[in-house]
Amino acid sequence: MSSIQRATELVAELFRARGEDLLGYLRRRLRSDADAHDIAQEAYLRFIRLADPGRIDNAEAYLFRIAANLLWEHRMREQRSVNDSDGDAALQLETEHTPLDLAVSSELAQRFRKALDTMPAAPRAVLVLSLRDGMPYEVIGAQLGVSVSMVKKHMQAAMAICRRRLRDFEP
Repeated sequence: MSSIQRATELVAELFRARGEDLLGYLRRRLRSDADAHDIAQEAYLRFIRLADPGRIDNAEAYLFRIAANLLWEHRMREQRSVNDSDGDAALQLETEHTPLDLAVSSELAQRFRKALDTMPAAPRAVLVLSLRDGMPYEVIGAQLGVSVSMVKKHMQAAMAICRRRLRDFEP
């Protein structure tokens, strides 16, 4: 059996098991159902094109990672097209922020970074994978090798640290 046939079978299995989860993940992050389908299809195609997908320890997490990367690329293309086609609107949005707005967001970001720096590795990883990468808890658990309930506990710990760090913050 060729590597493409093995990859095709693995993708078919992933599609049956997690296809709706992947689409849901993408739909929550996109405005268009068609874009979600397009990105999911491209993720499956890229997975099939891997040299030896059988060597991947966690195919599901890898597929979601491909989709997250494609989502990021999609957003970057959208952002570039908005900047290219509507420079005046972008300039207007930039000038609407007051110095106070910028100072508040900078201070908030700095406090959040400090909270991340003080966090143990596991809660930090769960928080980043969930908030930045938008991964569902099941995928995070599979990627980190822990149960979903452990992912939830790590997220609770991470959020508690963030709340403590940001508790006295007043804009």
